[in-house]
Amino acid sequence: MKGRLESAGAHVLIIEDNPRIGDKLVEVLSRSGFRPTLCRDGQAGLVEFENRRPDLVLVEHLVPGVEGGRVVDHLRRLDEEVPVVVMATSPQAQVRLLQHGPGFTQGFLLKPFRVPELLMALESALGSRFDGAPPEPEAPISISGELKGDALSSVLLTLLRQSATGMLRLERDGVRRDIYLLKGLPVFAESNLLSETFGRFLLARGSLSESQHADVLRFMRAQGVRQGEALVALGILNNQGVYALLRGQVRERVARCFTWDDARYAFYRDDRFIDDKLMFPMNPLTLLIDGVLRRHDSSALRAQLEALRTQRLTSTPVVDELKTFLDRVQRDPPLSEVIARSETVADLVDGLRLAATRAAAVLVVLRAAGAVCVDDDVLPEQSTLPGRVAFEYILDTEEQLDAQTPHTSDPTAEQVLARYLATRGGTHYAVLGLPRGADEAALEAAYLAICRDFHPDRFVEHPDFDVRLRAKEVFIKVGQAFGVLSDPRLRESYDAQLPAVNAVPSMFPVFDAEEWFRAGEAHWRKGELAAANEAFARAHAARPEEPLYIAHYGRALFAVAGSSEALAEGEDLVRRAVSSDPSFAQAFRFLAEIHELTGRTDTASELNLRAQHLDARVLGDALDAEETSVLA
Repeated sequence: MKGRLESAGAHVLIIEDNPRIGDKLVEVLSRSGFRPTLCRDGQAGLVEFENRRPDLVLVEHLVPGVEGGRVVDHLRRLDEEVPVVVMATSPQAQVRLLQHGPGFTQGFLLKPFRVPELLMALESALGSRFDGAPPEPEAPISISGELKGDALSSVLLTLLRQSATGMLRLERDGVRRDIYLLKGLPVFAESNLLSETFGRFLLARGSLSESQHADVLRFMRAQGVRQGEALVALGILNNQGVYALLRGQVRERVARCFTWDDARYAFYRDDRFIDDKLMFPMNPLTLLIDGVLRRHDSSALRAQLEALRTQRLTSTPVVDELKTFLDRVQRDPPLSEVIARSETVADLVDGLRLAATRAAAVLVVLRAAGAVCVDDDVLPEQSTLPGRVAFEYILDTEEQLDAQTPHTSDPTAEQVLARYLATRGGTHYAVLGLPRGADEAALEAAYLAICRDFHPDRFVEHPDFDVRLRAKEVFIKVGQAFGVLSDPRLRESYDAQLPAVNAVPSMFPVFDAEEWFRAGEAHWRKGELAAANEAFARAHAARPEEPLYIAHYGRALFAVAGSSEALAEGEDLVRRAVSSDPSFAQAFRFLAEIHELTGRTDTASELNLRAQHLDARVLGDALDAEETSVLA
């Protein structure tokens, strides 16, 4: 993957207090194809730098506005990746800059200098950058215009139908975001915002500490490598972890584009990026649904859905065209089949295993794509989907629900509901944090209701039909149903209508293990080794055969061991993880760490080499699979 930026069109921030020199630099750089921005003092330059990350900074060493002329130091505290070229009237300035070590600046110009020297310095600095903002496209514009409201959805749908390959550029107030498409699928995204760099993304997620971030940037400067390579080389992440986080960052960049109410856009048909970028194919319909949820108030979406529930729904041939993407939005039952057999909006909603807000967003996208039409004539409320009447007898109407729901509901049920709603839109059950000690039947129904969104396969494959029936009730009328389930006075009559719940034995241990493991990771990152050891021990106790938990518990136990027996037990646990999963690179790395600490450097080197080999193989397999999915 190439990290270089073509100089043409690069945004250069000039910080120069001499008006004559500053204006001349703007003139020369504009004529040479750059996009210069001039600030006449250091403080203004730092503010501009924070607001809009440039591709390069050209700065006078002793520019006023920053104490002691230390503007470069301040720039480097904000970002250590953007190339900086320093101008000065004294050669001693270069000597002082070099004392900061390699990579602190990417160029030095001794005044007075000629235009060719300036351009050569900028070309060299831009070629040395580690993670650039989007380059200026060279391909001709295919479509362009102004984005208003939800117009981005229409543009992406048009490009999907055209199976277009190229770059969609969005610009507003100097902020630039580029979405790369391959055969109509969004596969990559870039931004010129300082807050959207990979390092800032990792910091915001808690995947990287401030001290680790500083170590990574120093390593990048010294070795001339990209951020992902530095993260792997320093042992902070493995290749697979870097790849997964890059995918998350790219998806977040695309999702943020939907929050813009207005912007200019232009699409450039060009396939040269294919050789330069990692590909992260994304379902365009899922992106559009997430975009609707980001743009619109949830209560307004639900109100709109409620107003349309009884209206007739008609599918169009577009459903067949988009079938592949529709069925990835919901696989069971396939969304295309749900649409085909739905006669009303209510039928569609009943067939969606989604909360009302997300179901409303799906309907908005389906209408925007032309996949369904909603008629104006109102029909009596009815459903052609099987199974709807079967569970409505439990709590027939909202009035009955309101009458039966206690004013003070059980605190445990409230916690379940609060965590469920707070994590709406997540992708993993472990983040829900269902409290232990909650009422088993309420938890069982809540768990399966949540699975409709997060793990539909678990819902469908649950062996007890009556449990699924109860979960469906919880899902459809979740707020009121939690109150009913948690009230002891109503439980007897409720249970009389449905057979007793058969709990899933493995459900809560799996959840507990994941929860304790995440807690252990958080403690370890903070240096709280005793707390980390306790959390990893609990994760291991919940799932004693899982190599991931075995390895982390062993490493933590070794770190806090107060006796030779505990040291030996910690090492034995890590060895067991290696034996359980010979492809587990992290376990080999932990074992190498233990060998280094105990003076066995030769075997430690061998174990580290083994871990590196496994990392490389995992990344190669992932890239091969990704390439296959893109080219298919």
